[in-house]
Amino acid sequence: MWNNYLNLSVMNWLGQFTSMSAPFNQIVHYISGSDLFKGIPFMAILWYFWFRDTDPKSNTREIIIATLIGCVVAVFIARAANNMGAYQPRPFANAALPSHTYIGLAAPESQALYIWNSFPSDHATLFFSLATGIFLISRMSGSLLYLYTLIFIALPRVYLGLHYPTDILAGGLLGIACVALSTRASVVKLYGRRCDMLLNRYPAAFQAALFIITFEIATMFSDVRMLLEGIIKYFPR
Repeated sequence: MWNNYLNLSVMNWLGQFTSMSAPFNQIVHYISGSDLFKGIPFMAILWYFWFRDTDPKSNTREIIIATLIGCVVAVFIARAANNMGAYQPRPFANAALPSHTYIGLAAPESQALYIWNSFPSDHATLFFSLATGIFLISRMSGSLLYLYTLIFIALPRVYLGLHYPTDILAGGLLGIACVALSTRASVVKLYGRRCDMLLNRYPAAFQAALFIITFEIATMFSDVRMLLEGIIKYFPR
């Protein structure tokens, strides 16, 4: 649950900065919602390695495909946990926590944020899983992306009261575990040969489809979610 020492200590410590600088709050708010700081850098690096390591003897492309599969599975599990797990209010909507004033920022526009379960963080799940896949390709690049995820994706969401530290921790561990599993040789055998066949037979179509998939991942499946929400509205209740 949210009311543990780690969460309370971190939230109280960050709370002392929320009323100090409107420009700083606005910058953090922009970073937390900007794909330019979230998904796009990760996909740019994945595509860099995709085109850099074209040698059939290299397993880079195999790792990239396995990473994408693992991160999608991880996000699916995280969303299932959000919907089926015990409800935990986001910090900014938790009446049991001290109310922090974020000068320069308006109240959250989406009322859904007040009723969505905060545990675990799907942002942490997604981006730590992608960082793990890149770490398996390049230790240096992966380590830098772990640090980048912590500073530019996880920390802003805790600072703005969207998640507790334990939400981030749980999401990160879930993402890392799913990619660690999806990149195991025994798991890759389940789909690796078919992906290789499609890539070799239809290289243009395969990579175009892969680009669309990475675009949706980079934008946190925003278009897919909007489509599903629109379809659900037409179902009788």
